[in-house]
Amino acid sequence: QMHLITQARADALRLDRGYWSALRRMLDRTLRKPTTAGDIMSVAGPRATPDTPVAALLPMMSDGETDAVPILRYGRIVGIVTRTDLIAALARSTARQNV
Repeated sequence: QMHLITQARADALRLDRGYWSALRRMLDRTLRKPTTAGDIMSVAGPRATPDTPVAALLPMMSDGETDAVPILRYGRIVGIVTRTDLIAALARSTARQNV
């Protein structure tokens, strides 16, 4: 999501268009060369394994640059943990402690 927004903003500035116009252009499948996932994604972000403690994921997302951490096993994605997942886990944990 953040990569899509960032790319649309960059395209709007580069092409001297409005943001929504640039975003519509990125999502237009009828273009000769449509925008691909590889055009907007980043592979340089944080990563974790299934054995990574949940508490270690929070600092990976705390700077605001990423809102999800892919979970890899032997170099293959087996899941993804989002900021929303962490908030939900914290809420469940807090609710259990208050019961």
